[in-house]
Amino acid sequence: MPDCLNRIPAGAELVFELSLPWQTPSNNQIKGMHYHQYRKLREQWREGVWAALNGKLPKKPLHSAFIEIDRYCQGKGLDWDNAYGGLKILLDCIVAPSKRNPDGLGLILDDSPVYLPEPPFVRQLPAPRGQGYTDCRIYRLS
Repeated sequence: MPDCLNRIPAGAELVFELSLPWQTPSNNQIKGMHYHQYRKLREQWREGVWAALNGKLPKKPLHSAFIEIDRYCQGKGLDWDNAYGGLKILLDCIVAPSKRNPDGLGLILDDSPVYLPEPPFVRQLPAPRGQGYTDCRIYRLS
């Protein structure tokens, strides 16, 4: 892989590799949804992450992590604010559960900069029309 595409911090250890059968939505799609529609989509993503983990949750979440996402989609992809905003649905599924976010599965402690010192690295790659999907790799930082 060319160095310009490799953003994984030195010493990072791959802990989780998730392949999800949908491309992450755009920020505009999420913002335009009714609460119940968004809730249903969030439940779908949570079930997808659960299935990608084969139902095996970690004993404790990663305290410091780096996330790499390959978003396979039709065409040239989304503009970056839409692509990053659309990650919310995935990030809410992988953080530790809390009163504010009971749907979290506990792969990482939180998605704040304290626990994710760098923003997720996102690549938008081509996929045939109607066959988008998302690959997510989560690394432990030392």
